[in-house]
Amino acid sequence: MKLAANLNFLFTEGNNSIAERIRMAHKAGFRAVEMNYPNSELSAVAEARVETGIEVALLTINFGDSKIGTASVPNAEEKFATQLQETINFAKKLKCKNIHIMAGLIEADEAAHLRTYVNNLKYAARLLEAENMLGVIEPISAYAVPKYLNNNFERASSVISAVNSKHIRLMIDIFHLQHIMGNVTNAFADFKDIIGHIQIAQAPHRHEPDVAGELDFSYVFGVIKSSGYSDWIGCEYKPKTNTLDGLKWIEKYPIVHL
Repeated sequence: MKLAANLNFLFTEGNNSIAERIRMAHKAGFRAVEMNYPNSELSAVAEARVETGIEVALLTINFGDSKIGTASVPNAEEKFATQLQETINFAKKLKCKNIHIMAGLIEADEAAHLRTYVNNLKYAARLLEAENMLGVIEPISAYAVPKYLNNNFERASSVISAVNSKHIRLMIDIFHLQHIMGNVTNAFADFKDIIGHIQIAQAPHRHEPDVAGELDFSYVFGVIKSSGYSDWIGCEYKPKTNTLDGLKWIEKYPIVHL
């Protein structure tokens, strides 16, 4: 199983630009990265990707001045459509096929948010299908982001079912999965047919997988492999000391590699 560096968490020492983080990840041996939409660095990031030849495994949607996305926000449909199109356009420049679509915070009636979310994802699915891209939605724990609409796996699964498109799939972040419901084995059995992307971090403090915590990653990686997932796994963890020293964890798990 192959690992991608999440540039929101890794190689951030010294407040490096995202373009510089790409170069650092490549130098460290990563063949892929994932990142947020880099509003102020579009040209520099595109140049760094070409320079390094690194793959962009996942690009998070541009959410502009919103805190954490607009896909479910009633009366913000035009804003969402603009942000999605901007992200698709940049993803094409990066040769990235996967876009993380963020739901946003509950600001009004929850039922209205859910209706808006499904409708916007149906709209997104049509655009993504035309570009042969995949949109992924991630359940995020209320411990991490209070009032985030997509905060459990049953809701995410039902939304994906309602959208009914191969171009909208589930992202499982093991850190959030553990906080939301645990039960990793059965979660992967239940959701394996709709998984589009996976991220990893130890719980409860979001450090490297080998740090003492709630999860046994020797077992977790086996569960992921048994599920049939074979695409990039994002390293979305906070280094306990620094990024390069922290990468030594990979040597402990022969099943994964850069």
